[in-house]
Amino acid sequence: MVKDFFKKLKGGNLLPFLFFLLVSCCLWLLQVLNEDYETDVPFTVSIQNLPDGIELVDEDDAEVLVRLSDRGTVLSKYKIGRSLPIAVNFSEFKHRGGTLSIPVSLLKKQISGMVEPTTSVVHYHDDTLYVRVVQSRKLLPVTLNGKIDAAEHYEITDVTIDPVDVMVSAMPDELEKMESVETEYVVKKYLKNDRTFQVNVAVDDYMTVEPSVVNVRVSVSPLKIKKVRVPVVQVNFPVPLYAEWLPEEVEISFEVSEDKYEMVGPSDFTVHLDYNDILSANGGYVSLKLVSKSSLVKNVELKPSKIIVGSNI
Repeated sequence: MVKDFFKKLKGGNLLPFLFFLLVSCCLWLLQVLNEDYETDVPFTVSIQNLPDGIELVDEDDAEVLVRLSDRGTVLSKYKIGRSLPIAVNFSEFKHRGGTLSIPVSLLKKQISGMVEPTTSVVHYHDDTLYVRVVQSRKLLPVTLNGKIDAAEHYEITDVTIDPVDVMVSAMPDELEKMESVETEYVVKKYLKNDRTFQVNVAVDDYMTVEPSVVNVRVSVSPLKIKKVRVPVVQVNFPVPLYAEWLPEEVEISFEVSEDKYEMVGPSDFTVHLDYNDILSANGGYVSLKLVSKSSLVKNVELKPSKIIVGSNI
């Protein structure tokens, strides 16, 4: 049946038929395009005025997809042409670490001004655009922020952080001012044994760190009691004075870690008896003064710590 139809069109009838077919299609297309439709149109965000040392990784993906409503003839202009560009300044938006966040709500005014007056914005497909940013990088040491204490009769002998350094990414002007980074605040109390724990590296909104978690190793040693005898040094005496009530030496007891036990001796302590204290005591008690001690010891006690001044002084 179709073959018979085309046979009849052979000769002088074919060209008029094709002409009327083309005209009909055009009229149909015009009628269709004059009707109202909705379609999604991409708007490209072009980020301007980047600071020195900053690069955008995926700027080509920074597009706002917007659903528009209008006649087909108007919408076809948006679809046929390239995506519409929106220029924004880098400094206008927040950037945390390696990501620039662009709220679409701040772009709506520009988008509305770029479309035809007859075009309505139906819907924005995204609330926020995210663009990856390559920042300046620097290797910085990590310091522990917190309070670590041993239990009674124990001592913290060493604290180490692994890794010692982390890679910090930030804006060039911010990174230039940084000499180190800290951990988040940590508290460990009453430790009796060696401990290893993880702590996050503290970061601000403008930076990222890699790795973001470090290991903290704390070495704990039990304390041993040690006793030594130390001579009493007379201070401000007019002449050396010797009496039964004046001790020539005192016993000092203290606690020291096992690994440092043999490193501490009598020469690490100095005890004074001040003649001026004796004069002001008027026959009462005078305290012996421990004026120096080893930095390796804890809980130091003197025996005796006081003496009774003789009445004939």
